[in-house]
Amino acid sequence: MKPRLAAVTMVYNEANFLPVWLRHYGGLLGPEHCYVIDHGSDDGSTAALAPAHRLCLPRSPHDDARRARFVSRLCGGLLEYYDWVLYTDVDEILLPDPRLHADLGELCAQARAEVITAVGLNLHHLPEEAPIDLAAPLGAQRRWVRFTGALCKPALIRRPVAWTPGFHCADAPICFEALYLIHLRWCDRDLGLARLAKTRAMPWSDAQAGAWQRGTDTEYFALLDIFTNMARENVTDFSLGAPPLAPAIAAFLASQTGREQEIYSVDIGFNIDQLWPLPQRLRALLP
Repeated sequence: MKPRLAAVTMVYNEANFLPVWLRHYGGLLGPEHCYVIDHGSDDGSTAALAPAHRLCLPRSPHDDARRARFVSRLCGGLLEYYDWVLYTDVDEILLPDPRLHADLGELCAQARAEVITAVGLNLHHLPEEAPIDLAAPLGAQRRWVRFTGALCKPALIRRPVAWTPGFHCADAPICFEALYLIHLRWCDRDLGLARLAKTRAMPWSDAQAGAWQRGTDTEYFALLDIFTNMARENVTDFSLGAPPLAPAIAAFLASQTGREQEIYSVDIGFNIDQLWPLPQRLRALLP
């Protein structure tokens, strides 16, 4: 018998990516097992989510620490009724490796750990690629990814955890499985620009927090130039035990040394400055 899974996300005015999130996780788990925390949306994007569940919160300044505490407790509560709970931001897609696991349920049934960390990959929009159509399969439109330590998140839990702000770490050992987190933040130039305008305009509880989400358009385009000019490596194997992922994961794990007393137990600024083609077997799973 496969374990019972629930999926949770938290949103504010996410008309672009919320339908993609629901299409993916609703298709995997059933929409009735998807929980959307609505932090005061007023654009109509959360008005008709049923049979997915909507939990409405009053709008308040963005506070990553408060959000992590709330989501940690909510997901811990859901474990009273589910065997596993996953939390992702609305622009994050979890993909089990189909060579090893037919779906998320099978991965969880065979998991060694109580908390599973995903391999974090940014999906990038390159100059030769057309604007993305979020209503069409994403894997047919984008293929280049970058390994990013900040996205190697403990995303699947079967016991309550306390996530850190940004959900980059939790009070649990890091245990990678053949699970990939595909981040859509950079998958389209214009969508990214619109998202930046939203996060720049909204109130934040800490004037110093989330600087990269409140930068200028000029800074955003400079980052895009850096990403698109990275070397493109012809990677053929995306197994955790083989290059290029094995050395990347090893270096990421090595960054734990000396961080035992810090909020983040790893270097979330660790990145590989290369672009790799996402294998077709994983691109085919993108919603």
